[in-house]
Amino acid sequence: MTLGGFLVLVGVLFAFVAVWYGLSYFFSSTMTDPDAHARITGNCGDTMELAFKIHQDRVVETHAWTDGCATSRSCVDAAARLAYGKEVQRLAKVTMMDVIEEVGSLPESHLHCAQLAETTMQQAIKNYLKDQQTHANPPKNAAPQQSAAERGEELQI
Repeated sequence: MTLGGFLVLVGVLFAFVAVWYGLSYFFSSTMTDPDAHARITGNCGDTMELAFKIHQDRVVETHAWTDGCATSRSCVDAAARLAYGKEVQRLAKVTMMDVIEEVGSLPESHLHCAQLAETTMQQAIKNYLKDQQTHANPPKNAAPQQSAAERGEELQI
């Protein structure tokens, strides 16, 4: 192969990766106003994010994101698939073994990706339950909420 052919090949590969990354970035939109959300960075440096919309104690919409490797992507996507349609109480019992089973198999060197996906899901559920508890039992010393008009703020419509 000549140097020119090699440079063309590298250019084509670079363009392919850039397009793939761009498409995955733009089509992986974030979830607005999730009911449950967690974003955790593992010891490996990968960050995973899971967000859920919950209706009548069931997950009705999921969002998964990671800045990690392909195995991290597989694990966080598997966690989102495991969550979809399930009751919140059932999700509290999901383990990394469930994530591994959903993925199919993982190399031993990447088992931490399944652990990070489990931890992220558990934190999202913990955050959701904490918010539900706070809304159900507001602190007794909390001041009552005032409307914008009562606070003298101008309303914009």
